[in-house]
Amino acid sequence: MRILIHDFAGHPFQIQLSRELARRGHIVTHAYPLGLPGPKGRLARSAEDPEGFNVQPIALSGSFRKYAPLRRLFAQRRYARDLKALVSSEKPDVVLSGNTPIDIQCELLWWCRRNHVAFVHWVQDVYSHAIEFFLRRKIGALATLLSSPFQQVEKQVVRRSNGAIVIAEAFAEILLEWGVERTNLAVIENWAPLDEVAYLPIDNEWRDAHGLRGKTVFLYSGTMGLKHRPDLLYSLAASLADNCKLVVVTEGIGRDYLERMPRLENLLLLDFQPYEILSTILASADVLVATLESEAGRFAVPSKILSYLCAGRPILLSAPEDNLAAEVVRRSGAGFVADPAKPKEWTDAANLLASDPVFRGSLGQKARSYAEQSFDIGRIAAAFEKNLAWAFRPTTVTTNAPTKGTREVPQLLGPRT
Repeated sequence: MRILIHDFAGHPFQIQLSRELARRGHIVTHAYPLGLPGPKGRLARSAEDPEGFNVQPIALSGSFRKYAPLRRLFAQRRYARDLKALVSSEKPDVVLSGNTPIDIQCELLWWCRRNHVAFVHWVQDVYSHAIEFFLRRKIGALATLLSSPFQQVEKQVVRRSNGAIVIAEAFAEILLEWGVERTNLAVIENWAPLDEVAYLPIDNEWRDAHGLRGKTVFLYSGTMGLKHRPDLLYSLAASLADNCKLVVVTEGIGRDYLERMPRLENLLLLDFQPYEILSTILASADVLVATLESEAGRFAVPSKILSYLCAGRPILLSAPEDNLAAEVVRRSGAGFVADPAKPKEWTDAANLLASDPVFRGSLGQKARSYAEQSFDIGRIAAAFEKNLAWAFRPTTVTTNAPTKGTREVPQLLGPRT
């Protein structure tokens, strides 16, 4: 197949999938926005990459601001135009698109339908629920009303796509409620690239360079938005003993919150670091930390814990117990899950981990073991391959123009209501 994978976030595991599908003989173009802030994967093509693999960045307007609705809307209109132009030039059989603002996703879907290109909606989060969550913080009860148009667009996308791949069964249940047929859904959990996030010794140059030798280090690395509870991280730092340090590697609105708070000696704030040293950064931690707001559990899954598992360090997670990230931590036996509504439960677990290095070591071993068993990219790519092929399923039809004969077009398998 000719496959175009579009990932609006530029995360590591999506481009690993593109590379693996190309190794399996497909012609794969990986598209992502150039200029979007946040942690990124290995997005440059290298000499070791398979012949059928290509990377196509799409410039994102400098006016894009995540929390400035009007500026973001105008930037997304231009981006959608350029994305459709790229798909037109690449002529794929099937498009897999995820992490994408729903207005862009909708435009891309309709372009694909008009041009007989199969489209698979990769559901990394429930976009309209995230919009409602954000608006509720700003305007309260009106949030449901104002987010309703986004939900209608999202329902249209999931119903009209040739298929949907969701990262959690909870997301599948939402799509079923929206009228998507079960045969049009596949659940494939996210993963992290084992070959890019290595299991390394804790003592290293990065740890020394930031004055962390001799400290018990709690580390948070990744995006931090409104749903990630920076207040819990601040309370964690405030509760830690003098021989401990909380290192937060992030930028954006969560980082801004932490910078506005009174300074704490054992809280170190750092900008995003190069992806090439991610393994070293995560290895510098005694405990890796992640947070998620209670209400956000129904529409988001923090994928940073998957890289944490690869790093082979214990995990301290504050998230709703029914969130997939919490389930993965429990399933792996790699750490503790605390209720976001119970801060003392969170800090008590942190202090237990800080006091017992042997216990931390056993949890870290379980983390890496789980990653090695679960993140086999060959098995994962085979699952995607099967679902992309099912969505494409070309059928021979006869055109009206006698000079054109027959051509292959994808069957549109999704419900048409």
